[in-house]
Amino acid sequence: MHEYLSLTCIRGATRGIGRATAFHLAKRGASILGTCSSETSMHNIESLSSEITEYYRGTGRDAPKIVGVAANVLSLDTPGIVAEAVEKHFNSKIHILVNNAAYDELREMGKLDDEYVRKVLPDSRIINMSSVSGRKIPFPAMYLVGATKATMEALTRSWADILGKDPKTLGTTVNALLIGATATEALFREATPELKNMGLAAVQSGSAVCRGMGLPEDIANVAGLLASEKARWSTGSVVCANGGSVYVM
Repeated sequence: MHEYLSLTCIRGATRGIGRATAFHLAKRGASILGTCSSETSMHNIESLSSEITEYYRGTGRDAPKIVGVAANVLSLDTPGIVAEAVEKHFNSKIHILVNNAAYDELREMGKLDDEYVRKVLPDSRIINMSSVSGRKIPFPAMYLVGATKATMEALTRSWADILGKDPKTLGTTVNALLIGATATEALFREATPELKNMGLAAVQSGSAVCRGMGLPEDIANVAGLLASEKARWSTGSVVCANGGSVYVM
């Protein structure tokens, strides 16, 4: 299905959930501006572009445009860098924004140090990647991640109210995805042995473990729904994409 004649900006598009979401939306016709943390990660954007080109080969359709930009989420220059790339490559237009990029180095309380520490159109879609850690922390070192994700959900509600009513962005929707444990590089690097084993089982079986471990593609599928025109009546919501590990009632 090729339904998007639009630009998607995905922050953190080179790995895991971000990459899976970029691939999912590109298969449905969306051009992609994907960000990564540094120039050393740009080859991941290039490989994504190659995969999309191969997917479209023989379909009789032109593959959507895939553009990468190095824009570290910790840098104050990042908004300007992204805006410049949108202007240069996509005529200053964004239809779908996926806030996926995160700084996920985990440290325990007391071990932080100094080094640790709107261009959208009407009827746009903004998707913020939240986490179950904002509601229950799976292990102590995730306390700071949990705090920021809880804040992200509060911002989601505020943005939905503001952007949904402003005449310049009327019809824009803003939703958060409440993501659970997902078999990504970050999980295998930082999580508990139990979660790592569950992640390995999910990868090996190629399917999610109910109420336990998901795959990046499971998150991308739900993000794709929220990005579609059929989700225009859903905004200011926290949508579960965690296999039932946490419910939003």
